[in-house]
Amino acid sequence: MYYHELIQFDPIETTVQLIESDDKAKAQELVSTFVISDDMALNITKIAFEQLQFDHPMDNKGLLIVGNYGTGKSHLMSVISSIAEYEDMVENVKNELVGKEARKIAGKFKVIRIEIGSSTMDFREMICSELSDGLAKWGIEYRFPNRDKITNHKQAFEEMMAVFQSVYPEKGLLLVLDELLDYLRPRAATQNPPPVAT
Repeated sequence: MYYHELIQFDPIETTVQLIESDDKAKAQELVSTFVISDDMALNITKIAFEQLQFDHPMDNKGLLIVGNYGTGKSHLMSVISSIAEYEDMVENVKNELVGKEARKIAGKFKVIRIEIGSSTMDFREMICSELSDGLAKWGIEYRFPNRDKITNHKQAFEEMMAVFQSVYPEKGLLLVLDELLDYLRPRAATQNPPPVAT
């Protein structure tokens, strides 16, 4: 007997890019190839799915996924956002618990995925621009007011969601942002420069 008769797997050839999940066929592949340990299954179901579901109102929070390069953050975000976007994606989940609990969010969201990297653009302008562009692809026109015209951004986001829900009343809107650390790192360096020896 040979090892290849006992274990079969597809080799990992490239790093996962979050925005690949915009293509449903690629999203399906990413979901079906994601290996989920028991601990990961609990984190996905008890934290991610619980915070994303909106059938049972609670004090929902945003999710921040932190890890070293190559640990699967983008793959995980692709899996969660793909399930949230496509109801039938649950069939491709290889973990029984995750597949069962995924139905809480499956197909209930329209998703905007962005990768920002080491851009020099203002963060507020970037997020507002990406949201407006994403909504426009679905035929929804909304532009955020200039920052000097408003005192409270919360109201602008509430107005945006009201416009969104007038078109998709049964859906949530999920913004998935990747490569945030690459964006923040240069700013941290310029705002906290190393001390100069005298």
